[in-house]
Amino acid sequence: MRKVTAFMLSIVITATSAIAASYNIFDDDRPINYVELPANSQEFVEEYFSKDDISHIILDKELLGDEYKVVFTNGDKIEFDNNGEWKEVSCRYNEVPKSLVPDKIRNYIHKSYPEKKITEIKRKHGNWEAKITGGLELTFNKSYQLIDIDD
Repeated sequence: MRKVTAFMLSIVITATSAIAASYNIFDDDRPINYVELPANSQEFVEEYFSKDDISHIILDKELLGDEYKVVFTNGDKIEFDNNGEWKEVSCRYNEVPKSLVPDKIRNYIHKSYPEKKITEIKRKHGNWEAKITGGLELTFNKSYQLIDIDD
């Protein structure tokens, strides 16, 4: 019985070590230069944030593909997926560029919260998440219908 217990314990320890090691392999954040961003990410930055100064850019090696994070000196951030498509835009003191927010979402927020501004927009699993001033987070489905409100 002790041999079986010792054997099972060694399997658990080995499996746990292997899993931990695999996460460390892909936990590789490193700074990169602007020219190392995918071309479409560079175009996005130039189109929507050309007046802002970049503080730093991070390449995040993930199991399912690289991700890029561009951080500006004013605190604004953009996250891109492994294809260079934007996933999230977060503006600390400014409003997210209006043309990034689908019309139906922008109109809903303007009508329901006329004094609020959209400070963050995310595309996530087919849904859209918008954060407005005051911290309220609104989630919309792929048809741009409100499905959740989180304060």
